[in-house]
Amino acid sequence: MIGKSGFFFLLCLGLITSCQTDRKEMGDQYAKVIDNIRQTYAPDKRVAIYDVTFADGVLKGETNLPDAKKSLLDSLHDFIKTDSLAVLKPSYGLVNVSVCNIRSLPKHSAELSTQSLLGTILRIYKKDAGWYLVQTPDDYLGWLDSGALQLTDPEKLSRWELAKKVVVTESFDFIYAGREGQVVTDVVAGDILEAGDEMDGFRQVKLPDGRSGIISADIVISYDKFITLKEPLLNNILQTAHEMMGRPYLWGGTSGKAMDCSGFTKTVYYLNALELPRDASQQVQVGMEVEIDSTLQNLETGDLLFFGNKATATQKERITHVAMYLGDGKIIHASDRVQIESLKRGDPDFTERRLKTLVRAKRMLDNIGENGVKKLEEHPMYVF
Repeated sequence: MIGKSGFFFLLCLGLITSCQTDRKEMGDQYAKVIDNIRQTYAPDKRVAIYDVTFADGVLKGETNLPDAKKSLLDSLHDFIKTDSLAVLKPSYGLVNVSVCNIRSLPKHSAELSTQSLLGTILRIYKKDAGWYLVQTPDDYLGWLDSGALQLTDPEKLSRWELAKKVVVTESFDFIYAGREGQVVTDVVAGDILEAGDEMDGFRQVKLPDGRSGIISADIVISYDKFITLKEPLLNNILQTAHEMMGRPYLWGGTSGKAMDCSGFTKTVYYLNALELPRDASQQVQVGMEVEIDSTLQNLETGDLLFFGNKATATQKERITHVAMYLGDGKIIHASDRVQIESLKRGDPDFTERRLKTLVRAKRMLDNIGENGVKKLEEHPMYVF
């Protein structure tokens, strides 16, 4: 038989358990709201900052998406006691080396996430010791060491934007202090430089940090010409792709020095005044869908082919590789190195693995600007 004290204990225990259950249920509801807003505004953490928690009436964390915060405040208005959710506003900087390495964490031993080229404008969201959380023009986020970045203020950034500029077209070359001078830096195709006078076959140029020198005038073109689409576009893209033959594979590589599969397609398009998203799983989200079957008959030269695992009843589609279609079953892609292989059985360069894992195809050059593929000449990070 339970005495009064025992009954009181059980009553209190029941109330506590009920309160704990209610708190858990409320916590689950808050988490669901936060996740729903994440799915709406920041479904891809590679391109958006959305680190949000809510507990005991305190909303905290950080995001670079003002609309996401507004939605959170509207949804949780009746429950928020303290708003400590920071909206990160960017400052800006310029890549100050030929190719900068952007990593997943603020340390040199971290995974190489992507790269960016000299003279490219980057958004900067925060600093951790000698590292900066930056965002590239394609919105990709990562950490860049201070040695590769020239910080700017609004006045300096405006001066850079308005300055006469040239872009390197040679795969690899150097800027020299003078005709008999020392090397100032290396450069690769796509690097952006402030332009000075041209004299006797050389162009005076300046880097974002003020270093200056000369470069052969026949390996640079005007910035305005570089960001303008040039016909025949498909032929130009195919020519650029073939010029990359034999270049080494590098996970995270996004330049002519070395590249991964999506870094290859992205670089080829960039050098032809177009911007693709960074990763293969992002590139597959743009362009026009092309129906594929075992005959490959619907494919056209220049289509991008995506490989991985098809969606099933128990798993989502997973894209892990991208290649460019050359026609007649041939593809060019960065796999071990940039090379050409075939999807046709019987060809000497046939690749069974790629044929078995072919998932989707996209046509990128139809309705450019409306299909998710961006023109540099209309891109706010390239046009001023």
